[in-house]
Amino acid sequence: MNIFSRAENFISRKSDSNLIIAIFGIIYFASQIKIASIVHPLGIDMLRIQTTLSSDTFKEIASGWIASGQIGLYYKHFYFDNFHPIWYSIFLSLLVARVFKINNISPKFNFIILTPFVAGICDLIENMMHLYFMADLKRATPALVALSGTATNTKWFLALSGVAIVSILIGISIVKAFITKKK
Repeated sequence: MNIFSRAENFISRKSDSNLIIAIFGIIYFASQIKIASIVHPLGIDMLRIQTTLSSDTFKEIASGWIASGQIGLYYKHFYFDNFHPIWYSIFLSLLVARVFKINNISPKFNFIILTPFVAGICDLIENMMHLYFMADLKRATPALVALSGTATNTKWFLALSGVAIVSILIGISIVKAFITKKK
């Protein structure tokens, strides 16, 4: 059994515990709320700087924050955002594993249980690259910003896909339970 299969099995076993899911859910949501409260004044530019593939756009947003004195908020959010990928990776992975069990999803799809961790790794890459860029905006070259933006967009795609999978499978299980109850 390879390391990925062992990780999938470990998470699958842990997903049986409502307490573990609740603990990581609380940690995740508390972390998300704290980060959002810090970056809220940065508005949509917070999402734009993360997802851009353009060096010019990155530099324009960062320069604006520097000029307005808001750059401190961006730096402050890293105190929490460097740990945040751990919390959402574990929480979302546990939820995926739980809904897979509830809906008897074929084990051939168990690799999806680990995709939140890929999202988390992409998030950490994004964070490291942004700190590197902010130390000297000349470092925000077109190739490196494109790489950072690709990591970010991959993170968002995988995380939102995980949320969609969980939501859809919860919906299916609720419908099945309702139909079964009616019979």
